[in-house]
Amino acid sequence: MENTETAFAFTNNAQHQLIGIIHHPAEIMSQAGLLIVVGGPQYRIGAHRQYVHLARHCAKQGIPVMRFDYQGVGDSAGDYPGFEHVAPDIHEAIDQFITRVPEIKSVAIWGLCEGASAILLGGADHKAASHIILANPWVRSESGLAKAYVKHYYFDRLLRPEFWKKIFSGKLNIKAAISGLFSNIKKAFVKEETTNTDNRAFPDRMLSGLQRFQGEFLLISSENDLVAREFDDLTSADKEWRQTLKEKQSTRVDIAGSDHTFSSEEWRKQVAIRTADWLLAP
Repeated sequence: MENTETAFAFTNNAQHQLIGIIHHPAEIMSQAGLLIVVGGPQYRIGAHRQYVHLARHCAKQGIPVMRFDYQGVGDSAGDYPGFEHVAPDIHEAIDQFITRVPEIKSVAIWGLCEGASAILLGGADHKAASHIILANPWVRSESGLAKAYVKHYYFDRLLRPEFWKKIFSGKLNIKAAISGLFSNIKKAFVKEETTNTDNRAFPDRMLSGLQRFQGEFLLISSENDLVAREFDDLTSADKEWRQTLKEKQSTRVDIAGSDHTFSSEEWRKQVAIRTADWLLAP
């Protein structure tokens, strides 16, 4: 018996037709299936076909996998509501997954960037969610981005010989560089305005989601990614985030040299291997 892939349609709470694909292993070796949720208004294939590679690798290891399109994305009907409001679609996908693969007892949810954020913004509240895998979670705000630039971009440039060569050769617009630096410093200390119904910025609601979650948690982080550094900066600077990560984070994996979407074959392979190995660990 070989691995098979089955496409199907299902209906969400808003009565829109969504499209999903389940990767069925030849032999199921895991009690938890893997649900891949995309980041932002992105097709279920993922950048560089990442989610296809991830799903097929995990299925070969005996893990059933499901990929799907949110409402209004890819082949699914309706209007995309934004990553802060896709939890109902994630919950419906989990229900469909368990119904169509009754051998699994629970679901691990995997998300990159805004997909990781969506998991904490209600996606992981489903009673069947036993594991979460968050890759480079999106916590961006104007002040957070400015802080990341000041800390990780400007300081890094000062250490590079080519930066000083540009200065001494006259090829660098020093006035513009200084202006950009001070602009980011100013933004870094501006208090963010919120428009959410619970009056909190979405990273704060992500923290609450992680605090509610009672299962296993894997964090995957890219070495060369500003989004990953923003998450690290936020969680290291905030006492409540630090304490929650200490209590909740089961494992952290840093992919050396990788960019935000793990765009090389080697990086994709590392992410898939580490994901499957973690889920199958006794």
